[in-house]
Amino acid sequence: MGAHTRPECPVDAPGGSAAMSSALLDSRLLGYRAAVDDLVKEAARRPGSSGLPAAEALVARRLDGPEFTPVLSRLDGGVDVAAARLIREIRNYRPCVRSSASDLPALVRIFLLSQIDSAWWRGTAPFVSHADVLCSAELVDLRPLRSAKMLQFQYRAQPAGLRFTRSRPAVVAVVNQIGSELAAALPQTPRLWVTSMVRSVQHQLHLRSLGYAAVLPSSHCVGYACDLEMHWFRRFDQDNLLARLLFEHQAAGQLNVIDEGQAWHLCVNPLACGELQAAYDAQLRVR
Repeated sequence: MGAHTRPECPVDAPGGSAAMSSALLDSRLLGYRAAVDDLVKEAARRPGSSGLPAAEALVARRLDGPEFTPVLSRLDGGVDVAAARLIREIRNYRPCVRSSASDLPALVRIFLLSQIDSAWWRGTAPFVSHADVLCSAELVDLRPLRSAKMLQFQYRAQPAGLRFTRSRPAVVAVVNQIGSELAAALPQTPRLWVTSMVRSVQHQLHLRSLGYAAVLPSSHCVGYACDLEMHWFRRFDQDNLLARLLFEHQAAGQLNVIDEGQAWHLCVNPLACGELQAAYDAQLRVR
């Protein structure tokens, strides 16, 4: 397994600054997300048998726009390679009940928003095999943390849940923060349900073979992502507070959030890792 290194200049780090202001909104990411929404709406207006060629033409035309450049130009291969990958995903798309991409517009949205993750963590080597995940000293085991009552969320190991009960401390810390905020606001509700954390590339490929919208490269495969069950939680959260909290953490520059329907995807911003590691270490010291 290769060395896991931080990218030189994350998307929302103007000038490569190492400091993150929680109040600072990056207009480039705001513009990118708005452009993704607009593209998806346009794709949704092209239903029927013409969907595939129309979607390909739309992607080829729109991704050259300046609003997409701040993210896609930072990927390996730049805009052209990202567009080619998305077109390939569109051509290979088949509706599947397992997939969070319920239709082509949803596939386009999930793919393009996941490119923020890829730009943030470009240059970080993925966990290629199951052994890479299980042997990595960079990951922590959730089981002793749960036994020590240090988790503000719940999970279930396979076959009905997580393939690997391991994660990066920064991911554990941010989900704990969200769980604590939610518990304070809704004290009678169950804890958050985490459905996925770190994955190996091997497992990601397996998910793709089963029809899931499992993009590659993926921030799951570098350990900086997780998925939260949303559909189940809404029965306890009539005002949709959890979704609002997630978008608040995104607006603060801490996360990239992707609404994938039943489960929502979260990826940690590299610039937030220092504060989240400190929060995790502080919790260990208290225990």
